[in-house]
Parts: sequence; C-alpha cells; structure tokens
Amino acid sequence: MYWIFTFVTFIATAIASNVTGPFALHITSKSNSSINGYAAACHAGAAIEGLCYSSGTIGSATEFYFNYSSYDPETGVPSQPGWITYLLKAGGGNDTITVPSSMRLEPNFGSNLFTALIYPGVEDGTYVYFHPNNGTLYMYGGYDDSSFNSTYPLPAPSLGNLTNFHLCYQFTGGYYYQSIAWVSTHPPHNPSCQPVDLSIEEHS
Repeated sequence: MYWIFTFVTFIATAIASNVTGPFALHITSKSNSSINGYAAACHAGAAIEGLCYSSGTIGSATEFYFNYSSYDPETGVPSQPGWITYLLKAGGGNDTITVPSSMRLEPNFGSNLFTALIYPGVEDGTYVYFHPNNGTLYMYGGYDDSSFNSTYPLPAPSLGNLTNFHLCYQFTGGYYYQSIAWVSTHPPHNPSCQPVDLSIEEHS
C-alpha cells in the first residue's frame, strides 16, 4: 500500500512540478576522448542505485527524468533548478513494484567527492540546472571564499556556475564501481577521477 501511495504521489508531483523525460544522461569526457557513454542505474544497496558508466546502448537502466522545482501557475511554464529522478523497478513477475527515486550527491567526509546516489523518494533530490542549448548539468557554486578574511567582501566574489562532475572508481554505496561523483574543489582527492560533462539527451 505504501508504494502504491508513493507512486500516486509521484504522478501528482509530476503534474504539479512539470516532470520532463524520459531522457538519457550522456557522459562525455573533458580530457579523455575514449569516455563517451551514458549513466546507468547500478545497484548500490537496498533500493539504492548509483550512476555507473555504460558504454553500451541506451536501455531502461539509463532512463531518467527531470523534476522542475517550480512553475508559473498561470502559464504552466516550469522553472529551474530541479532534480534528477528515476523509476526503480523492484521485485519480479506479478510482484514487480515501481519505486520513484531521486538523485542526491552524498558527501564522503575526508574526501572532496560527493557520490551520486539514487534513493527512494522524489522530493529530496540535489538541485541541479541544465543548459537549455546543450543539456549540460551544472550547479551554482555560491561564494568564492578562497580569499576571505576579517574584511567584509564587497562585492562578494562568486564561483558562478560549476560543472564539476567526474567519473571515478569509488565505493558507490556498498559496491565498487566506476561511477559519477561531484568534486567540490580541485584537484579531486581520488586520483582515478576524470572530469566529465553530464548532459540531458533525448531518450530514443
């Protein structure tokens, strides 16, 4: 009953918050031309998925959505930011259920990596933006505190929009995969990390 209610909630949320998709998350390297694939949901724990690298064809494991955080009630035009969502299929046969889930960037304390993990629930994902022209995902960086001192900064320096997604060999939940992470500061603490663009692409 809980999952049925959750799914109904997801559908209601889709109407209210303007969910778009399905689409694929295209992974392209900023430095290594051999990396050109897609993010695929990979098992990371009980009802938890990671975003693993797949060089193969697009399939159901690579099917994602974007939930806009708000919209104009008069025009219906949605506005960013939003969050990435995924419909996890659990069980099998007549007992298969759909678990609406969302992507969060989980910190690794002691490192500067935030691992991309997909958890049940569609209202608590990490906010991201996508570029309207090429679909590249980015986040607002906030203040640049690298030169802060006792003097109040005027104007306050900003980091602007950041595209700090990386492809890393890392523990993704309870499993060791090559998967997507966000690097908060450069260079990444994990030496296997390679900078990539993560972008929305029409799911064919």
